[in-house]
Amino acid sequence: MPVYVTTSDGQPVRGLTKDSFTLLVDGHPQPIDYFDVIDFAAVPGAQQAAVERPRRERRLYLFLFDITFATPAKIVRAQKAAEEAVAHSNPATDFFAVATYSTSRGVHFLSPFISDRVAITHAIFTLHGGKAQDPLGLALGSQERAQWVSAMEQGQTISDSQEGLADMVSGEMADALRGGQANQEMLAAPKNRLIESQLHDLGDVAARLAALEGQKHLVVFTEGFDSTRITDIKARNRPPNIESTLLNLVKTMHQTFLSAGVTLDTVDIKGLRHTFNDLENDALYMLSRDTGGRVIANRNDLVEAVDTLMKAQRVAYVLGFRQGNRKQGRVTVHVTGAPRGSEVSYREGFGYTPEGSAIDSLQLADIVINDVPQAGVSLQSAVTLGDAGAEVAVSFARAEVVPQLLDASPAVEVLMYIFDAHGGAVDFKSKRISLTGAARVNSGYVTLREPFELPPGKYTAKVLLRIAGTKSMGFVKRDFVIE
Repeated sequence: MPVYVTTSDGQPVRGLTKDSFTLLVDGHPQPIDYFDVIDFAAVPGAQQAAVERPRRERRLYLFLFDITFATPAKIVRAQKAAEEAVAHSNPATDFFAVATYSTSRGVHFLSPFISDRVAITHAIFTLHGGKAQDPLGLALGSQERAQWVSAMEQGQTISDSQEGLADMVSGEMADALRGGQANQEMLAAPKNRLIESQLHDLGDVAARLAALEGQKHLVVFTEGFDSTRITDIKARNRPPNIESTLLNLVKTMHQTFLSAGVTLDTVDIKGLRHTFNDLENDALYMLSRDTGGRVIANRNDLVEAVDTLMKAQRVAYVLGFRQGNRKQGRVTVHVTGAPRGSEVSYREGFGYTPEGSAIDSLQLADIVINDVPQAGVSLQSAVTLGDAGAEVAVSFARAEVVPQLLDASPAVEVLMYIFDAHGGAVDFKSKRISLTGAARVNSGYVTLREPFELPPGKYTAKVLLRIAGTKSMGFVKRDFVIE
């Protein structure tokens, strides 16, 4: 479990050792069996750079824009803060995903965790995915990519006006930003149901992230729901209101985050609140509590605020212990040797997340992005260069695949990606190959060939094959150059 120690002004504290930490589980002292320090701001030397960093030594940030509990103008400010955070991050260690939340659609991913700054910026500013029909959300077509590269190089950003933003997006998102039907639904729906839906959906997101390696952060840009609908501790002339159903949902959501190893940070996009109601943004604290997350509140400069948040999480002290037969428990960490007034953040518990029956699309994207070897199917690949680009071919042995086929869906799904020299997915194609009837034989090979129109440059073809309905997969990549 990661522990973050920061000074009173939010700077990470470096130089602490294993002896600086005391760990208690359910109130009892617990030996620290594993200790490591990960400094995400450190620049590796030449020898270290040649060795690929383990995936656990990366930061995964999911930027979630809350359309339900937010006003349009504030979303624009949040987008700018998110874009600046990406621009100033460490490409070697920091991966970002972008999603939106609304009551009608829940959490909608616009991109998986990627280090492709152009694609991330596109998702943040448009609040929708690329035009490529890519089920993993990795690809951003060459024409779209060129437009955004040009805009980024010229220092252009999204329009500061509400209508300018709405012109760039479509469907429910544009409607919400204009204060249309999506906002009217939010106003008309019972407030408790809106809160219940968000708690459920946030928990579901944490569960989806459980299988990914790294220091995982969900950053929610929101104005927050009315927390007094859950616990109204300042009620007058009546007993305090406690909505047990919603309160239990909060606890369940927290446990899901603890089990999945995800930190929930919240950013109050309303900025400085000119009221004397200290419970006005209490929902943000309610969401983050116990997950080790931080709350950014009463800050008009959201760019600086989000930058402060990410700086505070640049140094992670990773503590490991044997949990034995315990499937969950409460954790307390004490730190000595830190400067006076330092703040210690950590997930205040642990739990168990059962392995899902299917592989999530976020996991599939992670395999492609990070070239994770797969043992389910052996693949052979080749690239043939032509006048207009290249043809990518991939082959597999029927004898290896046919015995693994399910009778309900005897097929394989093939995803082909072309990555440029900057690590961006510039093209994509998919194919489903049915292996029924005469095609379901144990001898010979199946070969798939797909052409790609590409300009001169250095590229990498990556192919992911999955046997339909199973977790059995194959992965192969091949570098090539078009002169």
